[in-house]
Amino acid sequence: MNNILRYFALSLTFIASMAITSSISAQKTIDNPIVAGTNSEYITILKIEASSDSTVFQMELTCYEGLEYTLHEKGSIHAFRMLVGEEKYPLVRITAAEPGMIQCKMMSVQYFNLVFDALPEGTEVLTLQEGDRSEPDLFFDNILLASLEEATKKAKAGNSKYQKFLAKHYEQQYDYESAQMYLNMYIDQVVKTEGTQSKEYLDALGHQIQLNLNVGNYVEAEELSLQTIEAVGLENPEVASILYTLGDVYQVLGKHEDAVENYIQYLRTMEKGENLKSATYSMVNNLVMYSWASMTDTLDRQPLAVGVAVNPSKIEEGTAQMRIYAVGATEYMVSDSEEFKGSKWNTYEPALMTEEKLKSDTKTLYVRFKDNKNRLSTPFAVKIEPQE
Repeated sequence: MNNILRYFALSLTFIASMAITSSISAQKTIDNPIVAGTNSEYITILKIEASSDSTVFQMELTCYEGLEYTLHEKGSIHAFRMLVGEEKYPLVRITAAEPGMIQCKMMSVQYFNLVFDALPEGTEVLTLQEGDRSEPDLFFDNILLASLEEATKKAKAGNSKYQKFLAKHYEQQYDYESAQMYLNMYIDQVVKTEGTQSKEYLDALGHQIQLNLNVGNYVEAEELSLQTIEAVGLENPEVASILYTLGDVYQVLGKHEDAVENYIQYLRTMEKGENLKSATYSMVNNLVMYSWASMTDTLDRQPLAVGVAVNPSKIEEGTAQMRIYAVGATEYMVSDSEEFKGSKWNTYEPALMTEEKLKSDTKTLYVRFKDNKNRLSTPFAVKIEPQE
C-alpha cells in the first residue's frame, strides 16, 4: 500500500512539474527584439514577453525638452495596436506609466509597458502601430519574435525570410557590410524560388542599389540600376522604385539632367499601375526642382511639365480637381483640346490646385506651361478616369 501511495505521489509530482515546465515554456521572452523598420527616433522596444495570457512590450521613450507624448488606452483613436497579418489586436492596458500626456522638461528616459492579448502560436513577425487613422502611423514595422542568435542561425541555414529581415535590420544599424551579406543570401534564394522576373527579386535588387548608394558605391548603383531596367523593361511597374533610386544616384553624381529624366520616368511608370497621390508628385517635384536648378543651362530651357494629380471623387461631380506640377513655369493653360482652342493663360504657382469643368464626353485634358520669356512646355495629357 505504501508503495502504491509513493508511486501516486511521485506521479502527482511529475504531473505538477510538467505543468510548471509547460507554463514556463509557454512564456517567451525576447530581449532587445530585432526590428527591421521603424519611423520612431525616440521609442525603443527593450523586451517582449509573450505568454498564453498576454503579450507585453516593454518600451523606452527618450524624452527631450519640449517634447510631448501622449499614451492612450483601449478605445482611443490614437491607441497603440498590434498587427499580425491582417489581424488587429487592440491595446488592453498600459502599465508602469500613467495614461495621458508625458511632458518632457529636460532630457530624460521614460519607461512604460503596452499590454495586448496573447499572440497566436507560432507568430514570428508583427507590426506595432498607432490608432485607427485612414493611413496608419507605423511605429515599428516588422518586429521579429526571435533573438539575434536564433535569427542568424535560421538565415544561414537558408531561411529567406530571416535573411531579408537581417539585411534590413543591419542596414538600420548602419552595418552595411552585414546588410549586404544577408541581402546577397536572400537574392540567391529568391532567384531559385521565384525567378528573376518576380516582384520579390526586383524589390531585393532595389534594396541592393539603395545599399550601394548609402555606402558611396555610386558607380555600382548606377550600373546595377541600368542593367535591371534594361532586363525588366519600363513597362513593368515594379521597376519604378529602381528608377527613383537611380535619380538619387545621378543627383549625387552631379548628372542632374539624367536625374530629372529618371524622376519623371518614375512618375510615368507609377501612373501605369495606380493613380498617384498628390504627395508623391509633390515629393518628386521637389527633387526635380533641385536637379533643374543645378543645371548650368537652366535659363536656356523651356519650362518642364512634371505631372498632374487628379482627384477622382471630383470627376463624379462633373469637375476635374487637379494639382499640377511644373518647373520653370510662370503661367499654365488647361483645355480639352490638343490645340488649346479658346483657353487662356493663368498664373502658375508651385503645386497649384485648379478645378476644371468637364463635358460629358471629356476623356482627356491637356495642360501646358509658359515661362517669363514666353517659352512653352510640351503639352501634358491627363486621362480622366474615375477611380474604381
